[in-house]
Amino acid sequence: MQGEVSALIQLMEDPDEEIFAHVKQELSRMGDGLIPQLEQYWELNQYGPLFHQRVQSLIQELQYRAIYKRLREWKESHDQDLLEAMLILNRFAHPTMAERELKQQVMKIRQDIWLEMNDFLTAVEVINVFNTILFRVHQFEGVSHVSQGHNTLGDLLHTKRGEPLILGALYSWIAESLEVQLPAISVPGDCILAYQELDYKGGVDNLFYVHPHQGGQIVSREEIEGMLVAMQYPYDDRFFNNAGRLEWVGRMINTLINEAIANSDDKKVSELRAMQALMLE
Repeated sequence: MQGEVSALIQLMEDPDEEIFAHVKQELSRMGDGLIPQLEQYWELNQYGPLFHQRVQSLIQELQYRAIYKRLREWKESHDQDLLEAMLILNRFAHPTMAERELKQQVMKIRQDIWLEMNDFLTAVEVINVFNTILFRVHQFEGVSHVSQGHNTLGDLLHTKRGEPLILGALYSWIAESLEVQLPAISVPGDCILAYQELDYKGGVDNLFYVHPHQGGQIVSREEIEGMLVAMQYPYDDRFFNNAGRLEWVGRMINTLINEAIANSDDKKVSELRAMQALMLE
């Protein structure tokens, strides 16, 4: 089997388009598990530019199909873990970045916060702990929506700078992992988290709101309404409803689309739009 695969890979250089189409079809059926072997051949430099272009294109195709499949599985999962979604989008943007290292960094930040927590902290004190660790100890910082290279988890962890949605996602995931409910609300143009606790009737009460992009600043509903007026958004009560995970991830994909458009990368734009459409199905 190994010899057959090697023979097929070497035929990627065949100038006959029909032969190449058949070879590509056969190799594509093997899935992303074939990528390491394709990369080995690509690095050998024993073949011409046509071979390298075709192999690189096939690697990218297999990577994208694996990412799309993983995103679909995430969408269909019961918990729709936000960290997993961030890792999937990071894999799209940075295919060679090691996910294990990213997870270790996130868990280190979580541990730093956990060590400062106790059962006697008030809600405001809990947020102060988060803000101290995230923005003073680890020195994370919010950047504008249009910034390039600050839209994924890997970008955020490596540069310490992130746009609102990815910074808010990291903040919210760590909070949830520590049994602090800080979901995003549906306010447009930003990422605002709602600090929630159960009320005496068993319902959910928003005690206050947290603005990760502004260093975890605690804000009131009235202040958020003022922000919306300043951004010229017409008022809508639904802005203060919890944002679903599909909505949140769809908006993160949109930031990657805008980045790809700015870089004139039409192929990435097309792939990302397909991923965004998946969130809307």
